[in-house]
Amino acid sequence: MNYFVKRDSQEYGPYTLSELQRYTSAGNILLTDLCRSEGMPDWVPVSQVIGNIPVAAPATMASGGPSQTYSPSPYPPPPSLHWGVVLLLGIVTCGIFAWVWVFVEAAWMKKVAPASKAALLYGLSVGLLVLAFVLNISATQTGMPRGVGSLLDIAGWILWLVASFNMRSGIEEHFSTVEPVPSAMNLSGVMTFFFNVYYFQYHFTKVNELKKQQGYYVA
Repeated sequence: MNYFVKRDSQEYGPYTLSELQRYTSAGNILLTDLCRSEGMPDWVPVSQVIGNIPVAAPATMASGGPSQTYSPSPYPPPPSLHWGVVLLLGIVTCGIFAWVWVFVEAAWMKKVAPASKAALLYGLSVGLLVLAFVLNISATQTGMPRGVGSLLDIAGWILWLVASFNMRSGIEEHFSTVEPVPSAMNLSGVMTFFFNVYYFQYHFTKVNELKKQQGYYVA
């Protein structure tokens, strides 16, 4: 049987009972969140569905203000620069900053998923694109055909897309299974194709905001 969770008018799921218990124990889902199964007409508190399971005791942040609780994540947070800033810097630098920032994103992916090949693929892609640029400039100056440079340029962008979709799969898997967020992490293939680095950062920004609100990452 699958269950749905509702918090602040936002609905998440579906989750199996074991997933519901696991996420509640980890602090991802609160006992006060509303829950219902596919056969239940009304929403009820999660505590009424999962029964008595051990829930990790929240730690208290020492500060001068009111006490807050958090359930620390064992994983580093995604890159924290706001996606709007990344987009603006990418436009101002004619895309150069996007090349730099994609390695920041891929480095985080490598930390949380060591098997990820995104950083390697992006590195090969940039290498081909730089080589293609040099060959095309040389061909222009010498009047030689630009065939090899053009082929390398195409190969570089194809490899960039392969890296981007590898990154997309890693992000979806991490935030759906390893470190689940309350909402399903389903990234658009079209947005990944056209906007990749900016699109990933948009979701990283949302995840960071959600996690900080719930205290998953300790600043």
